[in-house]
Amino acid sequence: MFTLVFSLVLFVMLMLVTTYDYRDRRFRFNKKIFISPLAFLFLFTAAITKVDANTVGIVYHPFQGGIQDAVLTEGFKTKNIFATVTKISTTNRTAYLEVAGQTRDSIYADFQITLVYRIEAANAGRFFKVTGHNDIQAEQLNSITKEALQSATTNYDIYLILGEDLETVRTDFTSRLAILLSSRYHITLVSTSFDDIDAGAEIEKIIQDKAQAIQLIEIAEQERQRAEVEAETTIIRANADASVTIIAAEAQAEAQIILNSVTINAINQMYLGQFSEGQDTSTPALYGYLTIQEISATILKQLYYDTWDGVLPTVIADGAGLIINP
Repeated sequence: MFTLVFSLVLFVMLMLVTTYDYRDRRFRFNKKIFISPLAFLFLFTAAITKVDANTVGIVYHPFQGGIQDAVLTEGFKTKNIFATVTKISTTNRTAYLEVAGQTRDSIYADFQITLVYRIEAANAGRFFKVTGHNDIQAEQLNSITKEALQSATTNYDIYLILGEDLETVRTDFTSRLAILLSSRYHITLVSTSFDDIDAGAEIEKIIQDKAQAIQLIEIAEQERQRAEVEAETTIIRANADASVTIIAAEAQAEAQIILNSVTINAINQMYLGQFSEGQDTSTPALYGYLTIQEISATILKQLYYDTWDGVLPTVIADGAGLIINP
């Protein structure tokens, strides 16, 4: 519109300048008047516009129903000289907000939130009709963010929000805000994050104490498990040692039984080996043979010498006599 008015004014001024005769001081038709229409060449600048990369142009035409549904894409575009073009970026935008939210247990906490959003090319016209600007205003974004946050945080206690349910709350908040931004302002929400949550010094101290108590419980549980393992290990070792002792004792007993059996057989064979066929084995003295007692004493003495460890027996004397410890 400004270009049109400027062109008309320039056209009129050129007509006046080219037709005015300064000598006669009056207007007179001459060939210079044909320069005047050149003033309308400025209208061509109003009929061409440039739309930058990652940007769309919203066309407003006062004689064709206002804001047009069709948008101008990137590059140089022609338009009606009466139309104005508002350019809206379609790239991701970032907003940093601090919003207060109330929890289920009636605690107010300050949330520092980072939002990433964008305006799709297909929704740029609708967005401009709602806001009248090329970006959402800070007050509008803050209000709708607080509404979404309140509807999410009232379902959780402050201790859960600051603890194990933090990600659940963020996901719930993101879902609610995405629906509100899309339905009211035709904005696409890309991502959200909770940068910090301040519930006050008292709540934070309680949470810190709780965390320390949980840590102490975990340490105690680890100590209990370690003690159980050590006790089980001790029992296993004791059982193993007992098993070894039992096996050794059984082996020694079996060996003694075998030794006793071998000794008896040896005594019997040596005693019987003295006699010839037909002689009476019950009267060794008659034949000048050794008695079974004498043979037994000889064999036992030989066994003692075979198993002697080289240590002399201990002799203990007292008033009653001598005691020899083998």
